[in-house]
Amino acid sequence: MNQYPLSFRYLARIALVFAIVAILSFTKQLLVPLSFSIFLAYLLYPSARKLENFRIPRIATNMIVILVFMGGIVSILYLLAQLLSGLSDDLPELRTSFSANIQLLQLNIEAIFGLSIAQQNEIIKTTGLSGDYVGTFIEAGKNLFITLALIPVYTFLLLFYRDKFREFIFMLVSPLHSETMKIIISKAADVVPKYLKGLIVVCFVLIGLNTFGFYLIGVEYYLLFGLVAAIFNLIPYLGTVLGYGIVCFFVLGTQSPTIAGAVLIQFFIVQFLENNILTPNITGSYVLINPLVIIFSLIAGGLIWNLPGMFLVIPTLGVLKIIFESVDEWKPFAFLLGTSGTEEHSITIHSLRKRFGWE
Repeated sequence: MNQYPLSFRYLARIALVFAIVAILSFTKQLLVPLSFSIFLAYLLYPSARKLENFRIPRIATNMIVILVFMGGIVSILYLLAQLLSGLSDDLPELRTSFSANIQLLQLNIEAIFGLSIAQQNEIIKTTGLSGDYVGTFIEAGKNLFITLALIPVYTFLLLFYRDKFREFIFMLVSPLHSETMKIIISKAADVVPKYLKGLIVVCFVLIGLNTFGFYLIGVEYYLLFGLVAAIFNLIPYLGTVLGYGIVCFFVLGTQSPTIAGAVLIQFFIVQFLENNILTPNITGSYVLINPLVIIFSLIAGGLIWNLPGMFLVIPTLGVLKIIFESVDEWKPFAFLLGTSGTEEHSITIHSLRKRFGWE
């Protein structure tokens, strides 16, 4: 390859990146459920291995861990459905209140910025915030059903054939690199489940914090919105903004600007607690990716695989970082992905205590 001009080599690499993105986009319906299944298999692997130590057959252990996990997901969905049913009962009143508040907001915008209501409606229409989304919703629902049906099947098979997949990888790798591959597999089997479990624990803690805060503020349906905001937090940085943005928009439309402002204040408090206390102490240093890479990757994942891509991109970066750290030639990429090198400029509880002489 070095015999070709430098411009040609860079052009070939750029073309390769575009080809990979195109393949990922075209095979989305195939790869999304498989990707979720891979990380779910990583999450359930330690529990399955412990059950096998009690001489329980692998088929039974896989069924047990998958059914228990699915039972937890179904319980959360049932709770969410019950909360949404309470919201739907009050929907006529909420629609009336929402329309009145939005009209008042548009009148204020017209008075302050001189933008007529007709112009505002045209902007909303142009940006695609209104229209008939029934067909899109039905198509998305069909794809979601197919994905949810495939994930347990894929996960069971990945757990059942995990030894076979490991041997297959070692068959592909030359004997000179077999030790490096052992390290990568061992780290991934240890780090990824701990990171994913940490995310789930943080999510449950945030459900409590969000719900309690919304209750004190006076937000209606505080439990529902506490749950929604916490689930969106599984997407780092942007997820919290999306979750609280939904709550703030709903409160602004159905209650009052004062309560919406209080929700905004709570957002900054929860964001600080989550970034500086909860995540560092619960997920630990298992997957430390710098924020610039995270935000760029979230946008890229959203463009390629929409919302599922935003959920999957961080664990994927964690696996890539493990691979890069284990290969000497790729260690610069691990350094680029990670947070090392910026410790003295980072704002953390430890740095604040050190700066103000509290330790």
